[in-house]
Amino acid sequence: MTKKLIVLIAAVAFVGSMSSVALAKSYKGTVTAVKGDTVTVQVKKKDAKKFDVGDSVKIKLKKAKAASSGASALTGC
Repeated sequence: MTKKLIVLIAAVAFVGSMSSVALAKSYKGTVTAVKGDTVTVQVKKKDAKKFDVGDSVKIKLKKAKAASSGASALTGC
């Protein structure tokens, strides 16, 4: 009986921990300012309404591709 109860508690804990990941939403934005340890990210107005002060966020960075040097119109002669 106790073994079944322990397995049930472990299963409920696992499902509970995974549900927080499933509830996370994904938004896209652009970094507009970095000052010390504060980063300002601009998102669409409709998405900004979904955030509150103090919300915890996780940011994944995607670097912009640099232009190739041969494609520039200002390349030397």
